[in-house]
Amino acid sequence: MKDSPYQTLSAPLMVQTEVKRSKFLAYLAPTSGVKQAKEFIASVKKLHPDANHNCWAFVAGRPDNSIDIGFSDDGEPSGCAGRPMLNVLQGSDIGEITVVVSRYFGGIKLGTGGMARAYGAAVNAALAQATTIEKVVCQRLSFSTDYQWTRLIEQLVKQYDVVRCESEYGALIQYQVELDIREVENFTKELFERSNGSIVIKDES
Repeated sequence: MKDSPYQTLSAPLMVQTEVKRSKFLAYLAPTSGVKQAKEFIASVKKLHPDANHNCWAFVAGRPDNSIDIGFSDDGEPSGCAGRPMLNVLQGSDIGEITVVVSRYFGGIKLGTGGMARAYGAAVNAALAQATTIEKVVCQRLSFSTDYQWTRLIEQLVKQYDVVRCESEYGALIQYQVELDIREVENFTKELFERSNGSIVIKDES
């Protein structure tokens, strides 16, 4: 379900593995969106310009997202690096995640099957040490109210565990709130009913 929470990385990390003297440095990072994913990939390539290959894969959105994904073999035989890495990411049930594996050739050829296993194993090794946090899918709402409803809004903000609440004071109070998308309907309904229909909600998502 698109509105259900999912796991993301709590912090970036790097884990090194070795297969037949070839070194595989797997860098994992939480990346929200394709732009952040590509920026992280570029940063690792800059860190390891002398690597024989900097292969990568990302799932830029939810873990079940099949659109904002990408991968590259970066010069390795087609299908032997990027795709196996992406398969591991998609099987991890972690969203908004990017991996770059920098390979330093050790002088012994691995073969296409051996390479696919080595790159997949490098990502698995990094994931085994990763820690995750739950990401709640939020929706932004905006509305304006008379000052008489301040206490009501404070109560509802606390009741619905609103993630963020910003206010701007003028003739009316302008509010912008973010809350769990699964609670939007109930929050909107209760705010409308308890304010006697005087508060109009706008969806800012």
